[in-house]
Amino acid sequence: MDQATYEGAINRLIAAAELVASGASQEQRLNALQMVAFFRLRQASFGTQGVPRISNEELFNETATAALTMAGRKEFLAAAALLDQARTLVGG
Repeated sequence: MDQATYEGAINRLIAAAELVASGASQEQRLNALQMVAFFRLRQASFGTQGVPRISNEELFNETATAALTMAGRKEFLAAAALLDQARTLVGG
């Protein structure tokens, strides 16, 4: 995966997690904040470590887009499941 695609996907995942955190129940909010922290760490480590190994790059990119779309539609459970899937794909 090239740098720009990875950065775009990470940015979409962070935005989706922030949307979920802002509109979800207390339990979902805690999980969403953990996702925000996880993806921000991935974003920060990118500068020193480069693009990490992702098990399925195309699925990771599509999952990021879908997570942001679902969060924007206030489908927080679906967005949370997609965030979890993206985390698994990136090795978290």
